[in-house]
Amino acid sequence: MLLFQKTRTDNSLVLLTRKFAQRLNHSRGGLVDLNLVSSELKVSKRRLYDITNVLEGINLMKKTYKNHHQWLASIYLNFEFRGGPVEDNLGRSLESLIEEEEKLDELIQICARQISSLCEENLHDRYAYLTYEDIRSIPSFEQQTVIVIKAPPETRLQVPHPEESLQIHLRSTNRPIDVFLCSDTPVAMESMETPAAGNASGRQVNLPTCGKDSSAPPS
Repeated sequence: MLLFQKTRTDNSLVLLTRKFAQRLNHSRGGLVDLNLVSSELKVSKRRLYDITNVLEGINLMKKTYKNHHQWLASIYLNFEFRGGPVEDNLGRSLESLIEEEEKLDELIQICARQISSLCEENLHDRYAYLTYEDIRSIPSFEQQTVIVIKAPPETRLQVPHPEESLQIHLRSTNRPIDVFLCSDTPVAMESMETPAAGNASGRQVNLPTCGKDSSAPPS
């Protein structure tokens, strides 16, 4: 089974950029609301940020306030480049983004095949776990707060754009989701709100910790 298979349709970066340009052409004062554009084009704001980041980098667009960007150049955006320096720079930037996207797609496909191979071979089942030492031995985690999540199959994970907030959303309809704070010593933490089943008001929970003297949950 091939995971993460992607078909290049209207969601490809080049077509999305053209649609975004059309919205710019019809906007008042070159000002666009990414929330509105995301809803109209039925794409995530993360995809739109790929475009606005490039335009900001070459001084064709600026962020006015949260989720609002303004077009700065005096040229008309038709994306049929006529050889001018601004158009050429923008065209090269978009081509570079498309090439980078294709490389990432290829790497994702390779990783997906490797993961699929590992999952389908029962020989590897006994190694499908992580220890506390495995997690804390990762250099980039040394000065970080590490939260370990043990989730059942079919769990849905959503990560909002970092510009909005540092959050993840997990949802499971099968079994409970276990969350542990990976720490050597007990850490005082504020309680966090989680919605209780059938209760919109929610309930208060605290994160348990997993340390050197406790068994870390399997991945």
